[in-house]
Amino acid sequence: MTVIFLNKSKLPPAVRPKTALLAKAVTAALKPFKAKGEVTVVFMGDSEMRRLNKERLNHDYITDVIAFPYETPSSRLREEGRGGEFPFGDIVICVPQAARQAKELDHPLLKELLTLAVHGALHLVGFDDHTPAAKKKMFQRQDALVSRLTP
Repeated sequence: MTVIFLNKSKLPPAVRPKTALLAKAVTAALKPFKAKGEVTVVFMGDSEMRRLNKERLNHDYITDVIAFPYETPSSRLREEGRGGEFPFGDIVICVPQAARQAKELDHPLLKELLTLAVHGALHLVGFDDHTPAAKKKMFQRQDALVSRLTP
């Protein structure tokens, strides 16, 4: 599993060197599901996230994280001999929303970013949080992973 980061400049300077820990969080969330490929984590501001949420999900508000899983690559692409890993999915994190949530929950921004990275990764493998039971299951797994990654 390869994790690529885009728009790291959206992160506060103190958090930028911690992207290896964020990659570890994504990988840890996906490992039990034998996920293979490349995950791109994109950091955005409020207006970008609101626009993306509206365009892709028809929700006219800012959200903290959105995940976009990709279809499994076809055998045709493999037959073409395309090297490297295939895209697995994208995780988009709204940094200002993460900062607001971290403040509200009284924990560091890094912990909130780790939580959102894990949350997005779990969405990529099919977890959802649309019902109370599904949300409870997802959050238990998410919180257990984050607690192992944070001091």
